[in-house]
Amino acid sequence: MNRTLLTGLAAALTLSACGVIPTPPVNIPDVTLDLQSSAASRGRVIYVRQDAFGGASIPKILQGLSISGDARYTALTGNLSEVAVYVRTSMPPGCQDLTADVAACDPAGESAQAIGTISLQPGASKGFTLSGPALDEAGRAGHGYFGVRAVRGDSLTGEQLRLTSMKARARF
Repeated sequence: MNRTLLTGLAAALTLSACGVIPTPPVNIPDVTLDLQSSAASRGRVIYVRQDAFGGASIPKILQGLSISGDARYTALTGNLSEVAVYVRTSMPPGCQDLTADVAACDPAGESAQAIGTISLQPGASKGFTLSGPALDEAGRAGHGYFGVRAVRGDSLTGEQLRLTSMKARARF
């Protein structure tokens, strides 16, 4: 009996040291990105001025933060089919304000903020999972501003990308 308990405890400690024990998922508020014309954004990363984490941080002991959810692209006549996704702990200086809620940043300075790509289909919800060091940093800071850059296809002003049903998970 004690041997089984010790074996189980040793296995749990080994797994936690490897970063394998997942935490329960935490809901993240939906994010709506009002897209700009691909021609106007000129390949820049478009950030929305909405702190998706709202000050809720994860303990430093946790690692490997990932966010999964659904992406829905509402198209007028655009054909955007893939976006690269970025996250920051704060809105960077030196970016151009496109509207009061949206800023465009040069992609050369944003590579460290990349957390994945999302495939899109107009009018359909597509599942996604995002992760990376920038997401870990944003989770620890308790602030996460999401941005996107068109990878394939073009968007038009007035179209939207909604990230919904988002859940954050981390590992010990």
